[in-house]
Parts: sequence; structure tokens; C-alpha cells
Amino acid sequence: MSSTSMVPEPIGSLMDDDILDDLQLDLGPHPGTDRSPRTSNPSKLVLQFSDKSLCRGVGVTKVLRHFGKLFNGSAGTEEDYQLGQEVHKVSAFITHNWSLNRWKKYMLLCCHFHIVPAFVVSLVVHLLFFVLVLADKLPLIRADYVDGADAWSTGVDASIYSRPYYIGCWCMVGGWSAFWLTLFLWADVAAMFGRSGPIVFVDKVCIDQVSTDRKAQGILAIPAWLACSDTLVAVFSDELLVKLWTCFELCTFVALGRTDKIRVEPALLSWASFFVSLIIVIGFIWNQLVSMGDSSNKELQSALGLEFSVTVAILVFLGLFLFIFAVLTHWGRVCHRIRKQVHELDIRTAACFDEADRALVVSALQSLGDRHIFHRTESEDQQLDELAMAELTVKMRSQLENAFVRSLGFNRLPLKYSAASLMPLFGDMLDDLAADLRVQQLMAHEREPQTIADTLRRVAASFAFRVSPLLLGISLFCLGAFVPVILLPPCPHNWTRCLHLIGFSLSVLCWFGALLAYIFVGYMREQEVVPDWHWVLLAAADVIAVAWLCLMYGPVRRPKGD
Repeated sequence: MSSTSMVPEPIGSLMDDDILDDLQLDLGPHPGTDRSPRTSNPSKLVLQFSDKSLCRGVGVTKVLRHFGKLFNGSAGTEEDYQLGQEVHKVSAFITHNWSLNRWKKYMLLCCHFHIVPAFVVSLVVHLLFFVLVLADKLPLIRADYVDGADAWSTGVDASIYSRPYYIGCWCMVGGWSAFWLTLFLWADVAAMFGRSGPIVFVDKVCIDQVSTDRKAQGILAIPAWLACSDTLVAVFSDELLVKLWTCFELCTFVALGRTDKIRVEPALLSWASFFVSLIIVIGFIWNQLVSMGDSSNKELQSALGLEFSVTVAILVFLGLFLFIFAVLTHWGRVCHRIRKQVHELDIRTAACFDEADRALVVSALQSLGDRHIFHRTESEDQQLDELAMAELTVKMRSQLENAFVRSLGFNRLPLKYSAASLMPLFGDMLDDLAADLRVQQLMAHEREPQTIADTLRRVAASFAFRVSPLLLGISLFCLGAFVPVILLPPCPHNWTRCLHLIGFSLSVLCWFGALLAYIFVGYMREQEVVPDWHWVLLAAADVIAVAWLCLMYGPVRRPKGD
């Protein structure tokens, strides 16, 4: 939350003596001020609500419905305040800056709160289309596989060596559409059925923006909201670790011993996942359109010409690689900047609207750091020790860095965003597997009945041929992403252009390897007899891929002393 953006005058100027007496708290004097009552600023941050009616929350459904219309501006109204309700605790405290674009904020909050139902609905739709294709309720397109080596070696018409197979995109398109529609529309659908979702804190709704007195009390009760929150959702932007109040909210949560409950949600990865997955879907659909038809009559390819079709395919994949590399490179720089901002974080120098706010915040953090939270007597009040504040700052930096690493993961690409980006690969695998099993059913009716062992062997082979390229493709994608996200950002700036060219080449090599994995496994699948060494090679590649993915997405160990 950026409270200062909603408070045009210093917090201390919004209050009178009666309100401050009701708060019944003492944090000690501000740095550099006299301890006498006349000069001490009486504003105090509270860890417990003196007025229980101040403890309010709002259902996340009300926050995200109408495509996050609530985030259009920071100015709150009485209608906004009425969206909230009195609560005892909140599931998530959302800290953010109002300078961040509404749509980016909406997308990343959808990815945080709606990602589980979106994946569940998408999986159900994937499996539904898989069953429908398998039951011959949905049509498939014929596309012949041509063994070019045999055709070239014999010098005869390639159609003689072609083998028919069938393709479709029902699972891919249906599952992908279901995922993103659920993600964006879940709040509106839930609101239609009267579901509110988890209770969250959003400053615009939970702090009264109309009544000046209650607004002042609400701002001073921010630590109390943090204390009764299960998690802290940090909407990451360039100003999150720069502005005073967002820094205070993060540091307070750390001081309360809740570092492992901080969830960082980057604005970049949510919309990037959508566009990457969209381009992949378009690429797969284009490939299937070009492939449809038998070997002697590929309608679209014949109409457009082989050269044009190949050129478009190359441009699509090259454009996809360039887009992904650009996004990952930018994200790598953002992660590097996060680390730098965490190392430089200091409440005493953070940007703020009024210096009176800084004194208030420093006093509160000092009390939290000393573990004398709002229980000092007047005789115990003393000038804040700069050395103690410096030690507290170092501790905050260390624990915040651990929180960011734990939230973003070892490879800085959270699993949910990678899964959302590469979801079309899963749908394509199910489409191909359903087509394979359906063809095997048709062929089984045309020849003598097979034993159960032969049937299971064929099904297992089909499953292996479809799952292996998916595993290899995802692992090689993550390997290629490792270069711009982890390796390039710390490099010297005077080598940037050369290193980015080398990094792009390495990433493209990995991603092109993913395409080759699909081609190689496809070649194996179409062979009458697969050599044993092919199976060994495929199994070894799968084991390496799984090990690499476990390394990249395994749980981050909690550092000692955190």
C-alpha cells in the first residue's frame, strides 16, 4: 500500500488529542526531537485495534470483479468503503503502489488468487476433450508422415513411403482458453453466486477515505492489520522497495517473524505468460494447418507454396524466441534490481511525502525490533539509538532477501508462470495421445485381436512418445531461460551488447533443441521397429530432464537464522 498517495497532508496533522488518547499507545519520541510533550509528535502506530470497527477486510471477489475496476485510482468513496466488512483477521494484506498500471495489477492479482481454480478448470477441460476425441465424438484431421530417407534412397514417389496419422487441437485450444477465461472471469462468476473469496486488505476499501478522523486511525492501525494477516502479497513494481510506506509494511511483516509468509507477485510475468502461451498456440495451429492433407494433396501448403510455408514457420519461431528472450532479459534485470534495492533498503532514506511520516515509521520499527512492542512506560522512553537502527536495517535486508528468493524460486521463474506459459505443450501432448489411441482402436478392428500384453505395450509406447518430448521441451526451455535471467544480469555493462548476443545464441540453441526433441521422438514413433539404443537414449534424456526440473523448481531451503 502506498498510504502517502492517499494522504495529502502529514499524518500527524490529521489527528486531534482525543483520537490519540483513544489509541493509548506510546512508541517514544521521534529522532532528533525533544522528549517534552510540547515538541513530541503524538502520532502513534498501533499493533492492536483499540476500536474493533477499524478492523475491516474485503472479499477478493469484490476487489477483482469488473476487471479490477477498483484500481482505477487511489481516491476512495463511501461506496468503496461499504464494500468492506468488519473481520477478525484477513487472509492477505496487499501492499502496492498506486503508480502501477491497473491492468498489470489486475492480472498479477488474478494469477495469485485465481491460479488454482484456473488450473483445475483447465485440467478438467483438457481431459474432457481428450475423452471426446478418444470416443470419436470430435473430428480429427489427416496428415501423412513421409519417410524422406526411404524415398530419397529408392528414388520413387514419396507418397509410397507415407504413413497416415491424425492431428487435432481440441485439448490445446480448449484447455488454454478455459485457463485464461477462468483466471480473468472467476471473480465475476463467483460474485454472481454470492461467493466473496478470501478476505484481503486493500487500503482504498479498508481505510475510510471520507472521514478524516477514521482515516488517520486506519493509517496508524496498519501494523495491526499486518499482525492479523496470514500472508503479505507484495505487488512488485519499481517503487515497492523505494517508497516509505511499502517498505514499512514489508519490514513490519519481517519484524513480526512472518518472513516465510511474504509472497512477491511481479507485474511482468503475468502478462508475459499470456502472450507467450498465445504465440505458442498460434504456432501449433499454423503447423497443423500446413500439415493437414495426405502426402499428395496438402491443400494449404500447395496453395501457399512450400517456400512461403517454411518462411512463415521460421519467422513465427524466431519471433517467439526473440520475444521470450527480450522478456526474460528484462525480467533478469528486474530481479537484479530487486536484489540491489533490498541491499540498499533503509527506512531512514526511503522516499516519503512528509518527514513526519518517517519519524513515525522509524519509531515503530525500533519498537518492533526491540521486541518491546507498545509496552514501554513513559520512563523507558529514550532517544532512538542509531546503531540499533542500523543493526535492525541489516537484519531486515537479510530476511527480505531470503523472502524474495523463497517467493520467486531458485531460477527466478515461479512454477505457476512457467506452467501457464507452456500449457499449450501439455494440450498438444493430449491431442496427439488421443489421436494415437484412437487410430490404434480403428486398426484393432481391421486385424486379428491382440493379446492384452500387446495392447498395453502399444499404449505404453504411445504414452512414452508423447510425454518424452513434453519433458524434454520444458527442461530445454528452462535451460535456455537460465541464461538471460540468471547469467546475464550481473555481467559488466560495457560488455552488454556482446554478451546479450552470445546469450541469445545459447538460449536459441536450447530452444531449438526442444524442437529437435519433438522431431527426433516423432521420427522414432513412426518407425516399424525402434532400436533398443533409441529407447535407452530416450530414457536417459527423460531422467536428465526430470532431474533438471527438480533442481530448478525444488523447494528453496529456509536459510539458517531466518
